[in-house]
Amino acid sequence: MTEEIGFDDETESNFGIELEGNALIHHFERDLFQLSDDGPLNTKGHVNLNNPVSPDHPTYPWPSKAHFITALLFSSLRLPFSEAQKKAILSWAKELGALDVPSLYALNRFQETVQTLVGNPTEKVTAHSGNIFYLNDVGRAIAKDYANPLTRFAMQDYPEDGGRGMSQVFNGEKMLFELPSPPAAKVDGEIYFVNELLQDSLKDYFIPECFFFASYTSTSNTAEKVLHALGRAAQRTEEGFIVSDEQEIIPTTSFRRSFREISLDVNELACGLTASSNKYAKLEPNLLCAKSQGRMVYAVPLIIFMDDVSGNISKQWNKHHAIYMSNANLPREMLEKEFCVRFVTSSPHAAPMEMMSAMQDSIGKAAESGTFAWDCKDNEEVMLVPYGLFLGGDNPMHAEECSHAGLHCNYFCRTCEVGGTKEYKESDEGYNSIFVPGQLRTPAGTAAEIRAQFVTALQSGASEKIKKSVASTGVKDTTTAYILDAVVEMGKKLRKRVAGIQPKHDSEVRTILNKELEDLLQGSALNDTINPLLGVKGFNVHQDTPTEILHTVLLGVVKYFWGQTVYLLEKAKLMDLFQTQLDSIVKDGLDSPRLNADYICHYKGSLIGKHFKSLAQVMPFLIQDLLPRTVLDGWTIIGELVVHIWHTKIDDTEIYLAKLSQTIEDFLNVTAQCAPSILISKPKFHFLVHLPAYICRFGPAILFSTERYESFNHIFRLACIHSNQQGPSQDTCRIFARQDIVKHIATGGYWFDTARKKWVWAGDKVLSYVDEHPEQVQLLGIHMETSPLTGSFFPDKPVPWTAMHCAKALNIPQPATIQYCHGISLVVGNGEKASLGGHVIFHDTSTSSSEIGCVREILISNSCRRVQHVAVQIFTFGPALHPLLHLPALELTDHDVVISPEDIICIVNLQHDCVKAQCTDISQCRVHQEQTKTAHTRPVIQHQPSPFYLLNAYSIHNHAQIQSVIPQSLRETPLRVPNVADVRLAAACQIREKKAAKKAGETPGAASVSAPPDDVARVPAVFDRPAAKAASKAKEKVPRPRANARHPTIIQSAVSSSHQLSTPLMTAVASGSSYVPSPLAPTPSMHPPTMVPSQWQQSLIPSSRVPPSHHPLHPLPMTLTWQYHHPPPMHTGQPFAPVMTPHVWNPQANPWHHDQFRR
Repeated sequence: MTEEIGFDDETESNFGIELEGNALIHHFERDLFQLSDDGPLNTKGHVNLNNPVSPDHPTYPWPSKAHFITALLFSSLRLPFSEAQKKAILSWAKELGALDVPSLYALNRFQETVQTLVGNPTEKVTAHSGNIFYLNDVGRAIAKDYANPLTRFAMQDYPEDGGRGMSQVFNGEKMLFELPSPPAAKVDGEIYFVNELLQDSLKDYFIPECFFFASYTSTSNTAEKVLHALGRAAQRTEEGFIVSDEQEIIPTTSFRRSFREISLDVNELACGLTASSNKYAKLEPNLLCAKSQGRMVYAVPLIIFMDDVSGNISKQWNKHHAIYMSNANLPREMLEKEFCVRFVTSSPHAAPMEMMSAMQDSIGKAAESGTFAWDCKDNEEVMLVPYGLFLGGDNPMHAEECSHAGLHCNYFCRTCEVGGTKEYKESDEGYNSIFVPGQLRTPAGTAAEIRAQFVTALQSGASEKIKKSVASTGVKDTTTAYILDAVVEMGKKLRKRVAGIQPKHDSEVRTILNKELEDLLQGSALNDTINPLLGVKGFNVHQDTPTEILHTVLLGVVKYFWGQTVYLLEKAKLMDLFQTQLDSIVKDGLDSPRLNADYICHYKGSLIGKHFKSLAQVMPFLIQDLLPRTVLDGWTIIGELVVHIWHTKIDDTEIYLAKLSQTIEDFLNVTAQCAPSILISKPKFHFLVHLPAYICRFGPAILFSTERYESFNHIFRLACIHSNQQGPSQDTCRIFARQDIVKHIATGGYWFDTARKKWVWAGDKVLSYVDEHPEQVQLLGIHMETSPLTGSFFPDKPVPWTAMHCAKALNIPQPATIQYCHGISLVVGNGEKASLGGHVIFHDTSTSSSEIGCVREILISNSCRRVQHVAVQIFTFGPALHPLLHLPALELTDHDVVISPEDIICIVNLQHDCVKAQCTDISQCRVHQEQTKTAHTRPVIQHQPSPFYLLNAYSIHNHAQIQSVIPQSLRETPLRVPNVADVRLAAACQIREKKAAKKAGETPGAASVSAPPDDVARVPAVFDRPAAKAASKAKEKVPRPRANARHPTIIQSAVSSSHQLSTPLMTAVASGSSYVPSPLAPTPSMHPPTMVPSQWQQSLIPSSRVPPSHHPLHPLPMTLTWQYHHPPPMHTGQPFAPVMTPHVWNPQANPWHHDQFRR
């Protein structure tokens, strides 16, 4: 018996392979030319390498399916092959008997042919300094986005007024209100350009200035978006057209006559414009009209990312700078995909700003000449005009792009001019300035300062003067740094006094230096040589480098708090207990697989962003009975901050920004309590105050996070490792160009055939191959999500109906013929797996509300093999938030309900209230290794049978659903620091005292330097106090916690005073002094401090709060105002009640030094 395995339509095999013992006969529908590594060999078929493949060929533009499949495999992003590996794979296929296996020589030849056919984007660039690198043309990259159905059909071509909320980049204020506007709109086949006169359906004249989507007739989020135009009405009179001073919005569906049609009637425009209207318009066609030659024109905003990255996959650092970009017209869901990240350039030699200058030149060239592309959505040729929307990157890279001196200079912020000398920042005024945005920097001001430094470079003593200039302004341009340094060094040599030689006159020196400067500028003007980003129209580099949340939040403030927390835990010998509690934490509903307690505690100094994101969601549960109240407050406010920042959708921007601003301010105030000097030494804390304005400008913060690009760095490294390093920039550009071309063709993209003068696409077999082979989809970087089947299950064992929870809850007899079996988990509507005993949010049909419940039973019908019933035990909310963790308290009731799988909304993370339940027992759990239980054990907390739980509102996963189920009265958390002015004043005083004591060799606090008034409460800084030195006394040994008991919690009886921890304001109370509110105290708070009752185990004590409707919300302006207004500082003027918190360590002997974590 014979079987045919070939490249026909009936098979998915890549090659025909002859298997031993089966006598398989292989044949092909087409005889192909087989090539050896040395060149062509004659066979019965013949394909000439020099002849182009016919566009009608089923595998066009490749000559055979074998060529196409092999080229596709060798062009995968995450599976790069070296030349030796490619030869080995081809040899393997030949040895197994596969026919038509192309040689590597033939593959390379055809790859060059395909690249020429589609267009080679790689260009050589020579910088002013002489550095040479390569770049992939920006215009060709964005043309592929419009010519590829995967990306084109996901795009939105215009910004969108999202109403009260926002979720995408095109909802941000920059795309809505700032230039450049989308240049044109197409209505009924006619193209209308901005700033051109048109006539609407009422025969009124109108001049559009901006096009955008909106839905003003409906408040529903699902309402159809209609294209609108913002512009000015015009009235024709005998004196000329009068353009209105007021802007108005009309739908584009009312457009009837374009400027082209109006201009056909010469008399209609003969009257011209009145003198008062010339400032608004011109009766001329838009310049893009002639340039586009009748084509539709689209603006393409670009997100540009630059970073330093190693070109090695080993630990050896091989520094490269790389630039990637993304099309901001794509929604966030597509931006996150690897397929949509475009590589632009890289180099180990060129300076970052040289590469950015080349990037800007490529964008400018594409915008100036226009990039023509095929719009596969509307099946027409269009013109694209790209522009830079914002720059992504870490803080040092952003500083360089802004011509800023960096995080360690006196004026450390690239966005505003906050800062000053160290003495000023330690003063009361200077310290308070860190908490708010300062005077905003401008590109014009930065450019002027750079030019002033070049004037200074011609003067005597230029080196010191320039250093003082950088120190007093924070401006330093790395683009022209080599020129400035060369001029300064030459000035030193010319002015150097040598015995016996007459020194040159100052005017002569200046003449020589001016000539040297002209030579270094190579004929260019200074303005054209300095940072090119400072002069880009419609781009403010100081406001378009948004605060990056990965490096600023996770690898910034969260990492600082983690380092200091670990320092305290280790000093108190509590790290083992912390690890036990972390091992015992409930991880269901967190979507955080990075909470490996052993790894986190063992490699505590080497954690990365994903670990800190996971820790931020659970730390309050772990340290509430281990560390001081101020530290706990810091972690609870971090939990709130991380949840707010990682929003993917904002329902009400005004409320969201007000809450975020308040949370950031509260976090900075808590930090001032814990470590006053860290706010001066670590600029990332100040960067947070600009975050609300950036979100208003560009949409949710996750949109300008660099995590997607940091992930793409792995792809870059894989491309680098197969370079011979003789031309690393050229090699990486060519590799990415080849990969982009192959994946563009394989996914149905169009390209222009210069020979046939038309836009073409691949053959039928090429287009169908990717759909039929999902493994290739993954290799191309396309993540295809599949819809989950709600009610899918993992069965256990059958049980009788009478023994089921559902039978008791329903109280309905079932026929004996109906059989069920128990399930151990099921798949819910959003694709998550809910396990037996897990916690879910579900829709209760009896009350038409969302509830939280514990899954008690999963019933699977034997007849239809589907989950039929789910028994859920309901939780009820307590009357108030937990007084320490500020989370909703839940109590498990005895009430069970039976629901269907479709009623389950999502899973949710609940944590057992171990403090209230007094879970002090520790049990041993078997450790799994290699999916097998071992004899090793690890300690875990043994939970007491208590119905009290806490809803983890710090969980990022399913946060919108969690907020919707929380009662309105429990959604507002109290301020951790109500006496803001007092805390900041005390913090600044402590910094000065510490500095003076260090200078005098005394213990801080012994002498008061610029001490605060007597009415200001002194709060000991938990992290900042110096270590107490025991001169000759033996250090008191700290008892290690027992293996079978937890550390005493804050609700247990107090221990001896030597182990008593002073919480904020406790020192003053304990010493007998009374607290007197500061005369600088702000207005009373709507969130009074919550008293912590000693009987917390027995009852929940409600805290008094004003209803949320009373919250002052600062209004959002029509255009972005960077000096956003905080809600008024709020507190009652009453101190926190002292909490007697027993600990087994002395805080005076175990300070939290932020200096221990300087990295």
